[in-house]
Amino acid sequence: MAEMDFGRGAGALCPLHPERMASGTCTRCGNFMCETCSERGTQAMCPGCRERAGLGAQAFTLNRENWSVGALLEVCWEAFKREWVMITVGVLIVMAGSIVGSIVSQILGVIGGVADHWAVTGLFLVIGYIVSTVVQGLVSLGFLRMLFDVLEGQRADVGRMFTQFHKAVPYLLTTLLIFALFIPLLLLVFGGALGAAAITGGLSSLQNVDWTAMGGDSASEEVARNIGSLGPSLVVAGLVGFGLYIFPGMWLILPMLLVQPALARSENPTPMETLRRCFAYARGERWSLVGVSLLGGAIGIAGFLACCVGVLPAVGLFQLLVAGVYLALSNGAEEV
Repeated sequence: MAEMDFGRGAGALCPLHPERMASGTCTRCGNFMCETCSERGTQAMCPGCRERAGLGAQAFTLNRENWSVGALLEVCWEAFKREWVMITVGVLIVMAGSIVGSIVSQILGVIGGVADHWAVTGLFLVIGYIVSTVVQGLVSLGFLRMLFDVLEGQRADVGRMFTQFHKAVPYLLTTLLIFALFIPLLLLVFGGALGAAAITGGLSSLQNVDWTAMGGDSASEEVARNIGSLGPSLVVAGLVGFGLYIFPGMWLILPMLLVQPALARSENPTPMETLRRCFAYARGERWSLVGVSLLGGAIGIAGFLACCVGVLPAVGLFQLLVAGVYLALSNGAEEV
């Protein structure tokens, strides 16, 4: 049986789309497939074999042209009502994965502490954090993989939640790449806030405070007045920092909502390709992603207010929205 080959074939063309180069082969019949036939690498079989195998065509009807936050909620709500029990079970499994990851991290931290050397302790703490992050992330990817099935008209199969462990290295590398991307953003926000404080005289006022005079009552009052004079500068610095976080911070942050779905959807993800796709799918849709995030927050609050009992299904519905928005934005997007 042929295996998927996501490298470009040497001049091979897709039999269903002769104008497109082949990017892989069907695992069932061995015929060449283009990116359209394999749904950008997410399907191992060609459309004909998927139909003969009873998998059918993609049932998710939203795409970049016809989707909206309201339409997404309607589609996801119908899917949620059909499979809400198993989706809630999936949320519990994700929580269990988080607990297991935290326990492993704590155990490694204790082992490192026994060595009584700061370098060994630090190394074990880092390893524990990485293990915890990867375990939690891979279970979340499996949950999204199950939610994709639900949105495409299939039954929720909890077994799908344990099919993503082969993506441990891509997930870790993608997480590290995202962390590296956020370092300049944090420096920009912090630097902008400090600059605003300096321009408004806040830093000089702070330097003039005699911190050693905190003992006496009159001296303490003087220090308090000096600190109080920092108020306007702190407000300006806070506004500048917040503004830089929103613009251009949100431009960078919003595509990150699609990272886990992108990793879960692709069988052979790579960090750079994953981020490139997320930014391409988010192009022109950032305000809509804000709407999805706000809707998810409202659903979470509603679940919490329902005597906390509704938190689990609320989390499941929000994750269903995240999976749905990825399907909608990737359906009809230009090849990336």
